Amino acid sequence: MLGGIALTLLPAQAAPPVLAGATFVVDPGHGTRYRDGRELNVGAVGAHGAQERTVVLGVGEDVARLLRQDGARVVLTRSYARPFRTATILRLDNRARAALANRLHATAFVAIHADASPDAGRRGTSVFWLRPNSLTLARAMRRRLRSLDFGEAEFRARDLAVTSEARVPAVLVEIGFVSNAAQASQLSRPHVRERIAEAIVAALRDTFADSRDGTGGD
Repeated sequence: MLGGIALTLLPAQAAPPVLAGATFVVDPGHGTRYRDGRELNVGAVGAHGAQERTVVLGVGEDVARLLRQDGARVVLTRSYARPFRTATILRLDNRARAALANRLHATAFVAIHADASPDAGRRGTSVFWLRPNSLTLARAMRRRLRSLDFGEAEFRARDLAVTSEARVPAVLVEIGFVSNAAQASQLSRPHVRERIAEAIVAALRDTFADSRDGTGGD
């Protein structure tokens, strides 16, 4: 009561999740089989048996969980529930993942891979993109991955099956080298994979958090 006037206090409205309205296609690389179960796209196998397809699936699941907490819609091309895709032609399978993002008019497409090299000392993350509408996201991804202190291997435009096919903002991220014993050991640890996922999601927030219509980017 103020001066004889009753006041009704309305509860404060919560701010919408920062990525509400956005749709992301998250593509943990490899993990594709022929219909008879033979491997089509194994991925790298590195130091101490570290498997790229297993490492990146864990990161992809963490990325999806964090994005959903931010209110985004997430489509995983592989998941713990469905860890393998079925295909017959490798390049067509790679392109089909990015084509999915196009069909969904996704806010962005993020392919997650782990690197390998005959040089066992090579280390670091890489970010690849192709089209101009992907450069803002690529730069944000590079900046956030640097905070992991894994080193940097490459950052450049690159014509890959997924970056060529994607019309939406798209990056391919290499999260480290499984052929490097130290990095393979790091990538095998769940808490490290979660830190990587947090960096990837932070880059997506940096780029798209203000895009309420889900069409962020340049």
